[in-house]
Amino acid sequence: MKAFMSRGKKITMQQIADRLQVSKYTVSQSLSGKSGVSEATRQKVLDTAKAMGYSPPEARLSRSAPRAAESPGTAAGIQAIVDGGEQRATDAPGHERFVVIWMSRGHLEEPMYWQRVLSGIQEGCRSRGWGTVVLSPMGEGRQEDILPPYLNRSLCVGGLAVGAFPLRHLTAMKRTGIPVVLVDHQEPFSGLDSVANDNIAAARMIAGALLDHGCRRFIFVGSEKFSVSFRERWLGCRSALEQMFSLRKAGELRRWNVPYSREWEGDLDARLGRLKEEDLPDAFLCANDDIAIALLSMLRARGVAVPDRCRVAGIDNIEGSTRSQPPLTTVDLGKEVLGQRAVEALERRIKMPHSSVERVGLVPGLVLRSSV
Repeated sequence: MKAFMSRGKKITMQQIADRLQVSKYTVSQSLSGKSGVSEATRQKVLDTAKAMGYSPPEARLSRSAPRAAESPGTAAGIQAIVDGGEQRATDAPGHERFVVIWMSRGHLEEPMYWQRVLSGIQEGCRSRGWGTVVLSPMGEGRQEDILPPYLNRSLCVGGLAVGAFPLRHLTAMKRTGIPVVLVDHQEPFSGLDSVANDNIAAARMIAGALLDHGCRRFIFVGSEKFSVSFRERWLGCRSALEQMFSLRKAGELRRWNVPYSREWEGDLDARLGRLKEEDLPDAFLCANDDIAIALLSMLRARGVAVPDRCRVAGIDNIEGSTRSQPPLTTVDLGKEVLGQRAVEALERRIKMPHSSVERVGLVPGLVLRSSV
């Protein structure tokens, strides 16, 4: 775990991120040689940093936040990262107030969405003078995994649980006694505040756009079992289309329940291979952009013209959606802004500990491109 020291007015990671239009977290991972970014992105960051005259700050180990391998609590089921960013070493936990960020390792290594959410959280904390510690709880969610004993609990102002966690983990987080907010996840039985993108509204929005383009036969691609957000996107799509079908007395909605797991691309390709030409829908509505971009490539390989023969849309507006062929129509969901809004919600809970549980939904925005 490292904390970094800033040096005067030199080029910052944020300036490099702004130049490349990527997240600050992506820049940090690239410059430090960590996983989670492609080799092409890493090289682009390194080249840009060199061209801009960036000088890497000297890495120092926080005295009160030992490396994961040195902590007795870490080996039991957590991985810890102290946010270095470009702050002073004295900004690390143990020297001033900090926020714990619980986030799965898979999300930590995903640059298109979750790293950008994390970047927004860290920026929001930094603007309030808070440091951050990122933990990846595993196993049964024991108390020492959720809030390790080597952290100075008296300086921990609160916690943010990013993405989906088992209810037992959320219960353990709540039992720490610190204010906790869920980020891009809702769990009504947890009794915790949440800030999330409005996935139902996003799906209804993209479905409406496809209807406006004359589409009547749809296939939704994605497994509702994968996550709450996928389930909500399916529900939003279904409700919007069924409402319109009932008015127009026509329409068809099918669902490809493709598991979004290690072999999902092979499953999707096999499903597409079994689809007859005459059974192609007017539109594929995918549960996220990652699926939609892969589908565009598979359709192109089979000679299916998009959008002339069928249209394809996704949800998220990840960076790759502008580079797909053709560029992907999608719905823009908050990423950095989601993280920043989550920090605002945490600050509210800190100041108003006895207020009612709050659920905040961020309004999405339609992004029309050439795939529709």
